[in-house]
Amino acid sequence: MLYSDWLTVMCPVVLLAEMEPWIFRFKAEGTVDYSQLTFDPGQNELIVALCCVSVSLQEAEWHCDEFTKGACFSRGKSEEECQNYIRVLLVNGNRLFTCGTNAFTPICTNRTLTNLTEIHDQISGMARCPYNPLHNSTALITSSGELYAATAMDFSGRDPAIYRSLGGLPPLRTAQYNSKWLNEPNFVSSYDIGNFTYFFFRENAVEHDCGRTVFSRAGRVCKNDIGGRFLLEDTWTTFMKARLNCSRPGEIPFNYNELQGTFYLPELELLYGIFTTNVNSIAASAVCAFNLSAISQVFNGPFKYQENSRSAWLPYPNPNPDFQCGTIDSGSYVNLTERNLQDAQKFLLMHEVVQPVVPVPYFMEDNVRFTHVAVDVVQGKDTLFHIIYLATDYGTIRKVLSPLNQSMGSCLLEEIEIFPPRKRQPIRSLLILHSRSELYVGVRDQVIKIPLKRCSYHKSREACVGARDPYCGWDMLLKKCTTLEESVRMSQWEQSITKCPVRNVTVDGGFGAWSGWSTCSHNDGGSAGSCLCRTRACDSPAPQCGGQTCYGISVEVANCSRNGAWTPWTSWSPCSTSCGIGFQVRQRSCSNPTPRHGGRVCVGQNREERYCNEHLPCPPHVYWSAWSAWERCTVPCGGGIQSRRRTCENGNDCPGCHVHHLSIRLSISLLSGISA
Repeated sequence: MLYSDWLTVMCPVVLLAEMEPWIFRFKAEGTVDYSQLTFDPGQNELIVALCCVSVSLQEAEWHCDEFTKGACFSRGKSEEECQNYIRVLLVNGNRLFTCGTNAFTPICTNRTLTNLTEIHDQISGMARCPYNPLHNSTALITSSGELYAATAMDFSGRDPAIYRSLGGLPPLRTAQYNSKWLNEPNFVSSYDIGNFTYFFFRENAVEHDCGRTVFSRAGRVCKNDIGGRFLLEDTWTTFMKARLNCSRPGEIPFNYNELQGTFYLPELELLYGIFTTNVNSIAASAVCAFNLSAISQVFNGPFKYQENSRSAWLPYPNPNPDFQCGTIDSGSYVNLTERNLQDAQKFLLMHEVVQPVVPVPYFMEDNVRFTHVAVDVVQGKDTLFHIIYLATDYGTIRKVLSPLNQSMGSCLLEEIEIFPPRKRQPIRSLLILHSRSELYVGVRDQVIKIPLKRCSYHKSREACVGARDPYCGWDMLLKKCTTLEESVRMSQWEQSITKCPVRNVTVDGGFGAWSGWSTCSHNDGGSAGSCLCRTRACDSPAPQCGGQTCYGISVEVANCSRNGAWTPWTSWSPCSTSCGIGFQVRQRSCSNPTPRHGGRVCVGQNREERYCNEHLPCPPHVYWSAWSAWERCTVPCGGGIQSRRRTCENGNDCPGCHVHHLSIRLSISLLSGISA
């Protein structure tokens, strides 16, 4: 049987109970906001920025002073807002450049990377770090030491700018309070690529005439830009921006307009972006990929220009096609870029739209919003695979296999739970370390480390190969699921990723075999006892993908020691006499329940007696007296009668007669005969 023909029933959700043995959680007591993560490759350490503290193997506290907090409170900010939230965390050689909001008075420090408590210098964080911890920003440091930051430059957040400082080049910024440069942007990411520094953000589309619409942008500046003279002084002369398109094609395309996160693969010059619908629209997300060459091609094309506020936006030829940041060698504008200053002032927006690698997004899903993205490039048995990790707004991680070709779309390999269902929280940062094959997830109160390779999770050959996981294959010699690096011989390592695994197949649960009987404890009326117990699990199979759980008992209990207990007393029996003192009886039995298997017998009597009719005397007893002696015969001879008498004592109602008569005729006649 070919593996491609197997029906591999796998549910995409990896439950927290299944993930818990694999993940590692780091918490620092009293800290929150694990939103900034970076890695020190020299020391092989993760550096985590928290509210008021920065933690690696050592920790360095960085609190706001009371005066700064007081000033923050006086401006109407809350206790939570008036803390120091670290928003810039950049490794620069053996230094760590950090910036914090510092209670709406941003400040930056340079620290020794191996000793975070050692501060070399401290400078203002204005234009380098946001004032408000809720504002989006991005920053990078070039190899020559220049800091490029995109953030809000004022307390109110109404002056956004892309700003360069530090290093040997003059400070520059985007034009102030000019919506054609930046229009209420939300900055997402920045990259140092060749002659340019690229910025990715979303903003209100100034070129959209009907209502308010947000577009995603790619912007760039030349790193050798020194600003203008007389015109655009201290301002970028090379700033340009272009729209990024990520949409579901059709007669009326469905646009995912709001860029939320990016991940750049420099070796492939490929940028992955996650896009969502507007927050007030139905939730939907998509992943699109863009070649750097496609972005450059748009920047070399025509501009979109509006003559005045009542004019239409029209295409305008690019005066400097194929512009690569060349500079002027002589004259009054020496060292300025070749771009004309008047052109630089009015030509900012590109006419063409940057299109993704393929017209259809790599991955789309409704009713969910993706917030962060990370991508890993994995060497499989036959080819390279791109695995996309997507953080959702409800606190899970989607693992998606990027399309290999047009005939095979993307595959949802699994969804990883990192919280219990009722305790989920948004993910604030996502960092992937390719060298260690680890994914770091920052949330409000902890950072979570997840290994990318979990091949031993698959216990059978079918499950291993059928999972279609590029990290894993079945080693026929070791008889287990391994990574390519763990395999004994590649020729004996099986991997088949020609289609997606079968997902969402509902499987109802079934009970497995009963376990053997074992002693278990129980509580009987406040005292401990023992039983024999056995169990069975709902794992043959386990319910999957919404399947029904097992119906029936999963635990059997037998031979429990049981203490005896009395039944309720019966009613009292009738009195033994109808008058005069008697007695009554009531009973109970030790059968509620009956003691079993060594349980205690009932304590007490099972029979009770009591007197009755104590105050109901009987009437006097009526009876005959003894018979009197026989009286004389009524006649001396000739058959008389002899009588005796008795009296009725204590009354007049004795049964029978009170006189007894006896005839003696026979006796007399006999006597008469004898005398003759």
